[in-house]
Amino acid sequence: MTSTQLLVEHEGACATVIISNPAKRNAIATATAADLVETLQGLDKNPDVRVIVITGEGDCFSSGGDLDEFLSTVSAGASVLWDTGEPWQKLFGLIPTLSKPVIARVVGPAMAGACGLVAACDFAYAAEDATFGSPEIKIGLFPLFILPALLNRMGQRHALDLALTGRSIGSADAARMGLVNAVVPKNELDQLINDQVQALAKLEPATVRRGKHAFHKISSTGAEEGLELARGLRPAFMCSEELRRGIEKFFNKKGAKA
Repeated sequence: MTSTQLLVEHEGACATVIISNPAKRNAIATATAADLVETLQGLDKNPDVRVIVITGEGDCFSSGGDLDEFLSTVSAGASVLWDTGEPWQKLFGLIPTLSKPVIARVVGPAMAGACGLVAACDFAYAAEDATFGSPEIKIGLFPLFILPALLNRMGQRHALDLALTGRSIGSADAARMGLVNAVVPKNELDQLINDQVQALAKLEPATVRRGKHAFHKISSTGAEEGLELARGLRPAFMCSEELRRGIEKFFNKKGAKA
């Protein structure tokens, strides 16, 4: 059984994590999920990295969970399955907690757990040939770990559509449903992502970190609780050195134009 590797490439302020196992359509086993957690945490601590991109090797983002592994665990027992669920729980809860933006670069299929990984990323950009789906129900499973990410991105109706029918959708429908930010021809995808990387890399890292934290905290509450959280989080932004520098830069630029 060939194992899936994670390749990490650095270019400027961007680190790209490549899910690599073309022979198995870049399948994600439990060990892969654990490696992704460790890799993303390591990149988040690297001060030279401002943005993280996740993609698959070749013409496939990922087929999702490793079915060979799933078959081998059918008789594993509840306690073993509880323990092996930990890396998956960590993976799909991790990205919102990272201090750096994470972008999914999607070419070809992004199915099952990989579809959830796309949903969990902060941004997702897809080539026109990309396809998405959560077909677990067709083999007697249900997309449990990825369901919170699908709900957050797509809302209840679209998430239930994918989860309960198991159907696949194209990139245009994925954009319409909120799963991806934008769809472009394949030969334009890397330029689109590079433009977004460059824009994000210019921002103050501390402000991005606080902003991501505030966004995910506020978006997970109701309107009244969100306003209370906003009031409590406000001093962290208003008293920051980043704000002082930003305002000084604004006035200096305005004075130069006068």
